[in-house]
Amino acid sequence: MRFLTYGNKKAPPVMLIHGMATTAEICYGNIAPRLAERYFVILAVLDGHDPCGDTVFCSLDDSCRKIEKYVGENFGGHLYALSGFSLGGSITVELLQRGNITADKVHLDAAFCVKLGALAPFYTALFVHGIRYMQSGRTVPDRIADSVFGKGNNSVAEMLFTGVKSETIRNCCRDVYDFEVRSELRNTSADIMFWLGGNEPYPLKSVKLLHRYLPDIKVRMFRGMGHGQLIHEHPAFYLKALMKYLSE
Repeated sequence: MRFLTYGNKKAPPVMLIHGMATTAEICYGNIAPRLAERYFVILAVLDGHDPCGDTVFCSLDDSCRKIEKYVGENFGGHLYALSGFSLGGSITVELLQRGNITADKVHLDAAFCVKLGALAPFYTALFVHGIRYMQSGRTVPDRIADSVFGKGNNSVAEMLFTGVKSETIRNCCRDVYDFEVRSELRNTSADIMFWLGGNEPYPLKSVKLLHRYLPDIKVRMFRGMGHGQLIHEHPAFYLKALMKYLSE
């Protein structure tokens, strides 16, 4: 795992963790430089999602350990803010549960925290074959894409890291689709905001589950938005809304 940084090291540190099958720069390239005008921005480049290295995503635990080590060595174990999108949101929730690093503010964008049980093998195969399909230059049929990402949402395909390996996708799906929200989550003192699109069924289930352990969690729904659509299609609005939350 690598970490890309932007801005003045003396500014409050904010870490952003990207989603599955994309890259840190694809996900946050339009946001990080502007966010760095006020904060010291750190982009976590997850293994298996690095255009500059031949790596494989091993597990959520492995990713958390590497982030904890970096934050411990560089920021004394504490960040001003931690933000995660999709897979990055799942990693962020796991970091909160582990409690080895802390943050004043936590921003979750469509974090996936729902156990899929018997559906996990189906969705894993769907993602592995769907991504292979897109890597070959073909388009996933609308009826499938609409049911998973939201009607008329091309953001996931447009944000795709074409170098991602099937092993990485399988490992991501294995851990995310068996994610366990644990009682230790109650121990966090962070202010937590959860964003989701109005066309995202599973993040809605995630936030309902998180609310059991985090009764003060704040929720903001963006009508008409599917998975990744807000950050990809409306980065200026996304940045403005994120800056507003971080400054509150």
